Amino acid sequence: MNKIYRIPDIFLSLNHPKMNPLVIKMIDKILNRRSIRNFAEKQVSPEILHNILEAGRNAPTATNVQPWHFIVIKTSEGKEACMFNGFNNFATKAAFVIIGIYLKSESIIETYSLMDVTIALQNMVIAGWVQGIGSCWMGAFNEPVLRKTLNIPDDARIVGGLAMGYAKEIPKSPPKKRLEEIIHTNIW
Repeated sequence: MNKIYRIPDIFLSLNHPKMNPLVIKMIDKILNRRSIRNFAEKQVSPEILHNILEAGRNAPTATNVQPWHFIVIKTSEGKEACMFNGFNNFATKAAFVIIGIYLKSESIIETYSLMDVTIALQNMVIAGWVQGIGSCWMGAFNEPVLRKTLNIPDDARIVGGLAMGYAKEIPKSPPKKRLEEIIHTNIW
């Protein structure tokens, strides 16, 4: 794996009061996560899938509304329905796809529902990655095809999807902006 992120040396000391080896390992995993678009032909165990779904279910949510609904897709037809104008073709090779949705009729404030489902999906990304499962976000779909194939209600808003599975290869990290370019303290 091409690692471009480093944990500061001071934290690598086992005597540092704020870091322990497990924390260092987890931060390293998060900082070096990559979007996977090339999946190995290997099934994911039910236990790992369960852990991923539990990470989504236990995500933070505004006023504990828990607006999310998730469709786990394992069929070829369902995965193919995720393709859109040349995008998301990798979904067909994923072990499974998760589509995150909320129902407008169950939403108190739609902006919060959108954020809540997004946070839940990101929890699933991280839960997958630390268990060796790669993923790639999908945000563009042919909605009429996806809705029909998956029998998604008219009242549902599709927030996004995750193609997930074991990585056939882990790509190099794309360049990232430095913290100094994006962090503003107290004012812009």
